[in-house]
Amino acid sequence: MGLVSGKVALVTGAGAGIGRAAALKFAEEGARVVVSDLNSDGGSETVALIRQKAGDAIFVRADVT
Repeated sequence: MGLVSGKVALVTGAGAGIGRAAALKFAEEGARVVVSDLNSDGGSETVALIRQKAGDAIFVRADVT
């Protein structure tokens, strides 16, 4: 069991960089992850990376400004 098993993490800017790293870490620790970004390609890549490691994630394109 991870530190956040059974929780949902919403990570904005998760298509690349620090946001992607945070999303991957949340998934590694057991959270279901909502990957949010303006960049659909990057967000979809992050979801694919999470799912490759048996994590649970979805992508939502959003502008949080």
